[in-house]
This record gives sequence, C-alpha cells and structure tokens, in this order.
Amino acid sequence: MTYLAALLILTALALCARWTWWRKEIPGLRVLCYHKIGRPPAGSQLEDLWVSPRKFRVQVQYLLDHGYTTLLFSDLLKAFRENSPLPEKCVLITFDDGYENNYLEAWPILNELGAKGNIFVVFNTIGKANLWHDPASEAWVNMATPDQLREMQSSGVIEYGSHTMSHPHLSALSLDDAAWEMAESKRQLETVLGSVLCAFAYPYGDGAYSPEIRAKALEAGYTFDFSFRHGKTPWPWDRPGSPIDRIFIRGSDTIWDLALQLSRGFSRL
Repeated sequence: MTYLAALLILTALALCARWTWWRKEIPGLRVLCYHKIGRPPAGSQLEDLWVSPRKFRVQVQYLLDHGYTTLLFSDLLKAFRENSPLPEKCVLITFDDGYENNYLEAWPILNELGAKGNIFVVFNTIGKANLWHDPASEAWVNMATPDQLREMQSSGVIEYGSHTMSHPHLSALSLDDAAWEMAESKRQLETVLGSVLCAFAYPYGDGAYSPEIRAKALEAGYTFDFSFRHGKTPWPWDRPGSPIDRIFIRGSDTIWDLALQLSRGFSRL
C-alpha cells in the first residue's frame, strides 16, 4: 500500500469516526431543540441557531415519514402522571425563546404537515426583540406578540413552557433572584396565555445541574425541566434525578445528522 493510499484511508476513517453511526443506539425520550426558523442576518456569528424553513420542513417530514409521533407538553404530562409508556417512536419538537419567526415560518409548516411543537418563551421580550443578545454578534430580531402566541395555542399545534423572565445565566444571579426569574415567568405567562405551564428550560442550560437552582425550578411548580445537554432521557423519567436532555438542531445539520441524533442522542463527536 502506498503512503498516499494509507493516508487517504486514515483520513476517511477519521472522518467517519467523527460521526456517531458506530455507536450503539440508545433508548429514551427524544427532545429536539430549535431556536430560529429563517435565514440568519448578514454578519451573524450565531448562524447555527438558524434553521432554514426548507430544511425545517424536510426534517419534520422525515420524522413523520419514519413513524415518529410528535408530542405536546400536555401529552408528556399525561404519560408522566399516569406512569404510562410513551409511543415507541415519539419526539418533542421544542423552540427556545419565542421568536416571531416561529409564528411566521415554523407554525405554518407544523400545521400543514400535521405535527406538533412547543415553545419556551422569555416573558419580558414578548412583542419586543431578543434583547439578551449583543447586537454586535447577533442582530436583534422580533419576538412573537401575545396575540401571535395565543393564536398558535388556539390552533392546538403549539404549547408553551417558560424560559425565564429575561434569559439570564441563572448561576450568575443570587438564588432568590434565580428563583424569581423561574417562578414569576410561570405566573406571568399563565396570565397572558390563560393556560397552566408544566415545562421550563434553563437559558444556556445554565443551572440545570445545580441542585440548588434546579430545586427552585421544581418548587416553582414545573413538572418538567429541560437542559441544553445533548442526549436522550430514559422513560419513565427519574424526575428528582436530573433534568430532561435535549438534542440541539444546528442550521448546518443534515438529515444524516438528524437520523443519528434521533437514534444515538447526538451525531458528532
């Protein structure tokens, strides 16, 4: 074997090893985490937070074509309270933050294809912009308005969870302030939406594995708390043990990535 041939083989093996196809499939609840559906603004340094409408449609269609049932938070709550199994192939589609593009782009696609989704909303930015971002690295974009949130909810296609009042790093706050961010956002969102919220997602995933912060999230009245860690969560879920893991969907992901994420919990090493 020539040096060049050996180098090509080693390169191919290294590239293959970067993906997780060779890992054993793992069981558990699959929760996909999206952010923005659309095209990133010029100069964005966070392009992987954007998934194009075309790609999102293809991904949702892939789920449906491969027999996945898309769940709402209320479906998960019913299974949890009844200690009943989930459908063999099921997935929660979630979106963080509450962008207007979820209303303009994601919701019509889900509605048309017959799929369900769930949005974690930052209360203080409803009808405003994603003010926690530094516009030097990520341009501010519009957030959904109260009327848009209620319209999506009334369709039966979208349900909501909390993503705090202002999207802070919870571990950077005092424990009392972190607790207020979680509890007050639940109270305010329930008033605006007219429905009880059972789910919470930690901004940046920060605080999800802090016993003190996580205890405050559960004390606030949430049944489910979601991390930002890649992976799948065993079902039945050990609620006191740890939050529910999610699978971050990047704008650069392919269908091959999605297939591996669904089966292995993550696609790339």
